[in-house]
Amino acid sequence: MSSTNFSLRPLLAVLVLVTACATSAPAEKAPAAPVAPAASGSGPSTPNTRAMLLFEDATKAAEAQAKSGSRDDAALERRFEAVRQADPTFAEAAERQGKRDQAYASYRSALQKKPSLKPAAEGLARLTRAQGDLPSAIAQWNDVAKAFPDDAESRAQLAELYRLTSDHDRAQDYARQALIRDPKNIDAYKTLLRSNLDRKQFAMAELVGVRALKISTTDPDLYMGIGDVQLGKGAVDKAAAQYQKALDANAGFVPARLALARLALKDEDYAAAEKHLSRAVADGGGTAEVHLDLGVAYRGLGQPDKALAEYDAAEKLQPRLAAVYLNRGIVLQRYKDMPEKSLELYKQYVALSGGESALANDAPVLALRREAEQLVAAKSQAKAQEQQAKTLEDAQKLQQQRMKDAEDRTAKGTPAKGTAPDKGKDSPDKL
Repeated sequence: MSSTNFSLRPLLAVLVLVTACATSAPAEKAPAAPVAPAASGSGPSTPNTRAMLLFEDATKAAEAQAKSGSRDDAALERRFEAVRQADPTFAEAAERQGKRDQAYASYRSALQKKPSLKPAAEGLARLTRAQGDLPSAIAQWNDVAKAFPDDAESRAQLAELYRLTSDHDRAQDYARQALIRDPKNIDAYKTLLRSNLDRKQFAMAELVGVRALKISTTDPDLYMGIGDVQLGKGAVDKAAAQYQKALDANAGFVPARLALARLALKDEDYAAAEKHLSRAVADGGGTAEVHLDLGVAYRGLGQPDKALAEYDAAEKLQPRLAAVYLNRGIVLQRYKDMPEKSLELYKQYVALSGGESALANDAPVLALRREAEQLVAAKSQAKAQEQQAKTLEDAQKLQQQRMKDAEDRTAKGTPAKGTAPDKGKDSPDKL
């Protein structure tokens, strides 16, 4: 985040670390933390001294954990809960704990009592964006920008929001407005970089990245953006180098791990992909797509049972993720000799993908389905042939037994069943 005149501005990595406790998806880009709580009744508009000290202590602990790469979510939870206990109106503590409803209530209460309370307005706008309501977040940040004409951060936030809505003209205009007010606002630089990248203006994006690095060499999101620019240009090795720099800046930065994992999967380097994806899950980035890719990596490593477990995890998170059924079918077909079950899974995949008409002529499922059908037919034919062979074998055994029985009777002088005895010349019939 960019530097401002407010105190207690934690690092982006710290906010990612703390908010990861409340969500399995990668954390939203965290804006500045407010320094004033919601006002309560006739109380002061700033936290009491004990709450402030506890908050500073909790923030330092989070920063230390982020730097060391060692997480203790339970300990951080206790520290921020202590802040809330010391001052229940300290909404920032609630927000950091992922208790967004409580934070919303605190921010709204503060603004009702003091509409000009900037930290509460910023906190409310951040939470609105985190919930995906971009139009409302834009309106809220616009209110902050109008109330504070010299504020850079509100304009940087607006720039990114407009970029997310694909309004690149406004995005770049607000980013420049932010930089006029604060030439070192790294968020504004990152939005400019991303906006140029979105429009495939790679040279301009690269230039913005070079300028931003003169301001910060420790922001993993900046290296991530530069890496994406290199990838857009087709310079895969340079992109990978930038993603690695992002991890060097913050080992728990999930987007960089996922980017490296994608490159590894493309190169069929399944061991490297598994390493990055497993770490991403451990760092709170275990989305359905991540579990799916991890399953692909395990399949590539020849570990079908682990692959199936990851597909199960992906399905629990997102039951309608079509690729889960396709990849599970591949494992059952290729490793478990269950083509019949694979055909059922391919049918589910096609349905979730929009039906047969939505499939491309070279869609992998078509070849897989033909292969599975051939395997099912081959298994059926083999079973029929096996049954025929068994029937023939049983008939041969029965014939052999009859022949043996006949031989035994001949050896004992016992006429075969149904044969009249020879009465000889002295038979009464000849008298």
